[in-house]
Amino acid sequence: YLPKAFIAIEDERFYEHHGVDIKRSTAATVTYIFNKGSSSFGGSTITQQLIKNITNEKEDEGKAGIQRKIREMSRAYQIEKIISKSQILELYLNIIYLGGYGKNICGVEVASEYYFGKSADELSLSESAYLAGINHSPNNYNPFTETDNTEKIKKRTKTVLEKMKELGMISNEDFNKAISEVDVGLQFKQGDLSSGTVMSYHLSAAIEEVVNQMVKEKGMSYECCLAL
Repeated sequence: YLPKAFIAIEDERFYEHHGVDIKRSTAATVTYIFNKGSSSFGGSTITQQLIKNITNEKEDEGKAGIQRKIREMSRAYQIEKIISKSQILELYLNIIYLGGYGKNICGVEVASEYYFGKSADELSLSESAYLAGINHSPNNYNPFTETDNTEKIKKRTKTVLEKMKELGMISNEDFNKAISEVDVGLQFKQGDLSSGTVMSYHLSAAIEEVVNQMVKEKGMSYECCLAL
């Protein structure tokens, strides 16, 4: 369920585009121009988000923001020519930022341990929808803070489930069961993440993997790949 949940809410045409979703990017560009560059550009595909996580470029506004977005799009097209969709999705799920508050929670495996005290392979549909839903602002949906985020968590998780159903990713039966679990309340269990070292290791390993893959399959130099 986890990969489907992220695709549903983040990039529903992931398997159709070649790194950039022209339809979403056009809409995001119009919004950005309408707001005179004062808002987030948005419209990023999973491939673009992967690039942003690897390069760690900050979100600039105005002309610098447009230039960064153009670089990001170009790099997304490049990486889609080099590695497969499944590899892109796997890397994305391994390095995506899913929380903080003193802990650098990167990747769905670490996030699953942190929020539910179990491996990502053991997550239910409703739990998978929760993780996918918090991507855009994880700390606002953290169940372990002093602020009661219960209603926000329910609303956001249901949004993901509804999108999965709309796209035909889950059956009505699975949808109804997951919605019931959300209504009752997800069973969060904070895992013991002793330090940020584990998260940093996963992140570094994922970046190294994609660079090595590019060198191996396309004969590119290590320095060239890092320049992406």
